[in-house]
Amino acid sequence: MKFKINNKTWYIKELSQQEMKEELKKHYENPITDGKYYGLTYADIQTIFLDKDLCQDRKRSTLLHELGHCYIITYITHQDRNYNEEDVVDIVSNSHDIIRNIVDKYFEVKNEHKSKHK
Repeated sequence: MKFKINNKTWYIKELSQQEMKEELKKHYENPITDGKYYGLTYADIQTIFLDKDLCQDRKRSTLLHELGHCYIITYITHQDRNYNEEDVVDIVSNSHDIIRNIVDKYFEVKNEHKSKHK
């Protein structure tokens, strides 16, 4: 699925764990490939990757988390990543509707796709 945030087009793609680890290798010189990755967000390719085998509840919470990264990458342009409590509250309150709408649309599209293939 693709979506726009701050007039930039982003993509959400579901991958296997092996494919997620291949993406890590594309973006980092010495990635940690042990363990499991639920989600990854990359600003350079404006893409969020989700583990395709997660249950729906975990996938939803992971997408919410990854969209938080997406929001920060897109709207906060300063390099200082030290946020105080007021900064965090502003980020959460300003991003809530944007992020929730994207998540709802993503799962609506997924569920429509599943219904068509039954």
